[in-house]
Order: sequence, then C-alpha cells, then structure tokens
Amino acid sequence: MNRAIVFCAAAAVAGIASAGEALTGDAAAAKFPASLRGMGLDGAKWMQLTNGVEYYYGRFSNLLGTVDGFTGSRNDLHMLRIDYKNAPVKMKFVDHTQTSTKRWTTSKTAAQHNALFAINMTMEDGNGGPQGYAKADGVEIPSRQTTAPDGFAFNDDKTYKFDRKWLDVDPETGKPKAGAWANVVSHEAYTIHNGVATWGANATFPRANYTFFGATADGVLWACAVDGRREGVSEGLAYHEVAALQLELGCTGGVCCDGGGSTTMAIRKDVMTASDICDTQKTSADSSDYYTMNYLSGRQKEVPILGTITIDPVGTERAVINQLLFVPAPLESRKPRVAFYVD
Repeated sequence: MNRAIVFCAAAAVAGIASAGEALTGDAAAAKFPASLRGMGLDGAKWMQLTNGVEYYYGRFSNLLGTVDGFTGSRNDLHMLRIDYKNAPVKMKFVDHTQTSTKRWTTSKTAAQHNALFAINMTMEDGNGGPQGYAKADGVEIPSRQTTAPDGFAFNDDKTYKFDRKWLDVDPETGKPKAGAWANVVSHEAYTIHNGVATWGANATFPRANYTFFGATADGVLWACAVDGRREGVSEGLAYHEVAALQLELGCTGGVCCDGGGSTTMAIRKDVMTASDICDTQKTSADSSDYYTMNYLSGRQKEVPILGTITIDPVGTERAVINQLLFVPAPLESRKPRVAFYVD
C-alpha cells in the first residue's frame, strides 16, 4: 500500500470575538500592570472586550505616588489595552471641521461608523479647525495653527508611528514626513518621544480630565480616559503626569488629547456585556448603543491659569471637532498547511 502525503491550504479569517470574561476586585486588580497595582488601586474591574482588547477600570488613591518626583493623587482611570496587530480593529480618524456640523459627540461619531470604541482627540485652533497639523484619509485639514507638528500617524494597513515635526523633510526620502501617511494627528501635548517624556515635572499646567493615547515598543496601544476636577474623588492629571503614567504603562510614544468637558471614551455595549462592569459608566444621550466615560461634574470652578470654567452637567457629552475610532476590521487571512494521507 502506497500512501502519499497531500498538503492543502485551509483559509481562516478571524472575525470579531464575543465579549469575554469579566472580573472585579482582587482578580481584576491582578490583571493591571504591576507598575500600577501599588498606587492605591481600589474598585478594580477588568473585561476582555474582543480578541486582543481589554478594558481596565480602577480608582486610585495614590496614582503616581510611587514614582520619583510625583505627588500621588486620587483618580478614576479607564483604560483600553489593544494588541493592535492581533486585534480585529483598526484606527480611523474622523474630523468634522469641514462639514456643516463642525462638532459631534464622540458616541454619535462612533455610532455613525460602527466603532467598537472611540476617544476624543485634538483641541481647536481658535477658528474651528484642529490645533496643529492634521490629515484624515489622505486629505489635509485646514488649520491656522500648525505650530504643534508633533504627534502620530497611521495608515489603513495598521502601520503607525509616533514622531516629532511631521512637516519637516524626511532625510531619507527628501519629502515631508507626513507625506507617507494617510492620517496624521498632531498635538500641543505630545507627551512621549522615543521613550522619553517631553514634559518635565516643572510644567505648570493644572490637573484636569483627559483622554490620552500611546504605544509600547511591541505594538500595544493604550487608550485611556482619566476623570478630573472632582475633589476627593478624581483630581485629574497634568500633562507631565500623563507622560509619567504613559511611561509606567511602558509607552515609548504618546500624546495627551483634548480634555476638560471634551473628555470622552465610548465603548459599544455589545462588546461590554457584563452589567456589573458598567456601573462606572453612563449611557450616552446621543447613542444608547454606547457606554461613555466622560466629564462627571456640574458647576463652575476656579482653575489655575484657566480662571473660572463651567463644568458640564452630569451625564452630558460635549460635542468636539474630531475623534479617534477603532472600527471592526478582520485580521489577515491565514492559510495553514494541513497534511493528510491518501492510500
């Protein structure tokens, strides 16, 4: 009897996984990066949202208090850890400044594009455009303030890069660095460059609530929202503290996004299915399909440098000029060789 070995290719395309295990208390705390567990972590919650994407919530009584040069603070922190190469999502930058409605809420934008999660992004330039250089899907976005050219760029093939001076000429190509990227988002608060904080501990910016975004050397993305300006509950972070926290998370590149009342993280409900993990979030008035983590106070307050500010009412979500979305995207097809015998 002669048997021949025959190889065939089996195609496999990974899709969106259903929401996974939800943990609270000590079991959830054990999931947090070791660098954060000693910072007075309480009320920890953790959930796998889909393949390669995890959600973390913690209330910290001493956030950054174990890091040299920093004074600990109380803070509520929401974090998404995204194994970008292996997660069935890809980034999408959406800007509204060239449309008839120049500001949208983050949850409404997320719903329009069926995003799994989203965060708000850049500040305004004082004339309704983004603060700094920006490009979405290959098209430059008009702005009167391109003096903050540091940030990150990404293409549709899941390549991305955090860098400085996107309008400078790339010495290798002789062309502006931004030219090779379909999406570029620059920020005033560029926080980490090549693993080094760009804001020192002597920075004078006040603590506030922010979203911030960074990447580790092995391609993990952290998208975070910190609540702020809530005395005794969540004080928020200053730019240099955001940078310090990003370093604690292992980020080598990072930005701090628009904050204050703009601060919003939105997560689609069908990937965050356990009700006991959602009690720190709210259903958005703009899109009942999303939970939102955003500004949670409702009065006026004196803030150093900024003066008197109006804190948005509880449950509202401020419309902003642009957002970073993570939309569903299948992983690359894999064709493993399968052997079987034929007599």
